[in-house]
Formats: sequence, structure tokens, C-alpha cells
Amino acid sequence: MRKTTYVTVTLGVALIVALLSIVIDTSTVTATTATDSSVFFNPPLQNSHFIWVSVDGDQSRPGYHRVGGGKHRDGTMMYICRVSGLTPGKLYNNSCHYSYVGQEYAVPARYEVLLTDVEYEWRSFDELRRTEIKKTAVVGGSDANGKDTLYMCRRHMSDGWHPGKYSYRNNLCYIPWGNQEKYYAKDFEILFPSQ
Repeated sequence: MRKTTYVTVTLGVALIVALLSIVIDTSTVTATTATDSSVFFNPPLQNSHFIWVSVDGDQSRPGYHRVGGGKHRDGTMMYICRVSGLTPGKLYNNSCHYSYVGQEYAVPARYEVLLTDVEYEWRSFDELRRTEIKKTAVVGGSDANGKDTLYMCRRHMSDGWHPGKYSYRNNLCYIPWGNQEKYYAKDFEILFPSQ
């Protein structure tokens, strides 16, 4: 009985190690062909031209530039950022501002910025079908449990255009603004690669 258990466990461990080495090999090849090792492994095809890079590291990538999300009335350009590899927000005053559970939070370090090597456009949500968003909008992350895909959205507020996150599940755009999380069901835009 003990020998059977030992053999079963050993074969199980060997199978897990073999599968992990295949996954690691696949991920390594994908990261190498995607131009940047900071890209999350196995990115969807729709996002192959959009990469996330750490603000703490070297952000210069030949042919890539930051994705602009809006402009504050004081003239400050707001770029797209995200925290914890999950939650998109806006880069403003050298901090990544994001919204969560009714509040606006600002992270001054250890966040990512979105870069692209293609043209992009902001399209009105009111003129989109949800299938278009799921099929071609630029993915920004997900909720903590991975059940909701988050995209980048933006809305014109009283002091300029502010980017935030669009929840596919809730069908709402959440904007970090005025130390609060504002949310909207219409009158906002979603980020797409130019056609």
C-alpha cells in the first residue's frame, strides 16, 4: 500500500514539473516575441501592440509611446497607468490614481504605464455594442478574482478629460476624481486601437 501511494505521488509530482516546464517555455517564447519582457505572459492578440511597463524601470522602448488618457485644465497630460497589474487609472502628478470601493487612491511608485506602437482612438460608449468592446477594446486588467475584465475609459469632468476603468460586468465607467470614485452608465469613451 505504501509503495503504491509513493509511486502515485511521485508520478503526480513529475507530471506537475513537466507541465510547469512546458508553461515556462511557452511563456518565455511569448515574452521574447512580444518585444518586452514586462508584458504579461501570453497577452491576447488584440493587445499585442499595447504593453505595460514599470514606472520604476526603464520606460524607453523603441517605437513605443505613452497612451494619453486626457488632459487636466491646468495643462497636465494624464496618461494611462495601473496598479498591482490589475486596476487601470490615470497618471497625474507622478502618481497613479485609481478608484476602488467609492474612493480615489494615489500610488506614487510601483505602478505601470501603458505604452503603444500603434495609433489609438477613444470611441463613444453610447455608440458601441458590448460585443465590440469584448472583441477589440484594449484590455487594462481585471478585478481581484479575475471574473471581470477591465478596460480603459475616460470622461469629460468639470476640469478636463479624466481616464479611469470600465467594468464589463457592471457596464460602468469608474473615474477617480475629487478623492472619490465616480461612476457613469453613459457619456464616456473607451480605448480602442485605431482601425
